[in-house]
Amino acid sequence: MSCTLTQVIAARLSGLAELLTRNASVLAGSGLPEIVTGVRAAVYADVAAQLRLRAETDPQTADNPLVAATADDTAAAAAVAGEFEALAGLLAANARLLTRRTADAVMHRRARVYRDVASQLRILAADERQAAVTATPQPRRRTPMPHPAPVSPIAAKAADRAPRVRPEFLDALVSAIAERRRKGWSVARLTLWLRTTLRDPQTDHVHPCAERSFVGYVTALLGAPRTAALAA
Repeated sequence: MSCTLTQVIAARLSGLAELLTRNASVLAGSGLPEIVTGVRAAVYADVAAQLRLRAETDPQTADNPLVAATADDTAAAAAVAGEFEALAGLLAANARLLTRRTADAVMHRRARVYRDVASQLRILAADERQAAVTATPQPRRRTPMPHPAPVSPIAAKAADRAPRVRPEFLDALVSAIAERRRKGWSVARLTLWLRTTLRDPQTDHVHPCAERSFVGYVTALLGAPRTAALAA
């Protein structure tokens, strides 16, 4: 049975919402101090609610093939990427509003989590767009195809530790790790961040890039942070 494009998008957004809800529950029951887990769990629950809202479809068109076109892999991946990017933009805007004209520590911690989730959504969107490009049939050309943009040297080395992960994804991930490393994030904090965000919505398995050994390898390649560590 074929699925409409709206059904495919709704399923992906709902799956991600369920993942964030599970992560929020894990944090709440971790036994860690509430000051450490409370803000992050609350933001995860808020983003999950936004994802479910975006997943809602018009019942008059969702199952009508005359109105809703059947989805192919390319169109579905591009549409899901657009949804992820749109939500990432909204979360980044939320972060800016929370920190505007206030020095409240809780608001700043909440904004930081919104930015973290927005970064992860952009990584997921880039992954989806790459999948859309891969699924698109390429016409034959007489002229040579242009080479893909080179990844950073560190991402290229990290690819040796994660050979099944696309270099483009690693490049974005290394940039995100480097940004937080410059702010003083420890390997443990980076690992916790990745383990609570990089999970397969289908299997709930931890992504290989969220393993502590991989995070430690990347941070070793990046070198020591240049700034003092910030409080979580």
